[in-house]
Amino acid sequence: KPKHEDGTLEGRYATALFMASGGKLDKVYADMAGLREMMEASPHFKMMVETPGIDPESKVKALEAVCKKAGTEAAVVNFLKVLVENKRIAKLCRIVDLFEVFYRAEKGLVPCRVTSAAPLSSAQQSQVQKAMEQRAGKGATLIMDYATNPAMLGGLVVKMGEAVFDNSVATRLERLQTQLLVPLS
Repeated sequence: KPKHEDGTLEGRYATALFMASGGKLDKVYADMAGLREMMEASPHFKMMVETPGIDPESKVKALEAVCKKAGTEAAVVNFLKVLVENKRIAKLCRIVDLFEVFYRAEKGLVPCRVTSAAPLSSAQQSQVQKAMEQRAGKGATLIMDYATNPAMLGGLVVKMGEAVFDNSVATRLERLQTQLLVPLS
């Protein structure tokens, strides 16, 4: 059972695949991520997957052909057949996203997005990474992602897992403005 839970319909399907993957979790994850990449790269493939009007048998044949060519794990192919059979294949993208969350939780991988007003130098990036690794705790591996947003004016906003650390100048100014606008009693 995954360490992270999601009670939505998509979450239940992702949990079922996670539990069915057994000792082949890395391969199943790679195959699921590959399917997501194919959907992002090919609008025709995405349309075939998400369009409910396409005959289920044709859909299964197309998915089997794509999976055979890609060398996809049998558990994933069977999972896709179940999704088509149950008319849930249109939810594949969301299921893949949730499966990725389960996979990362199982492997101790924590996404960490750092947003700054200007690009950070490599020295600054390593400083931020060290600080976040200390905060993440033992056994966690951070997946660092850096972005810029000039509207922040300065400082950093770090989203690590579900936690957000907002130390941007824009937020500080907003808090100060709120305090100044509070009427005196």
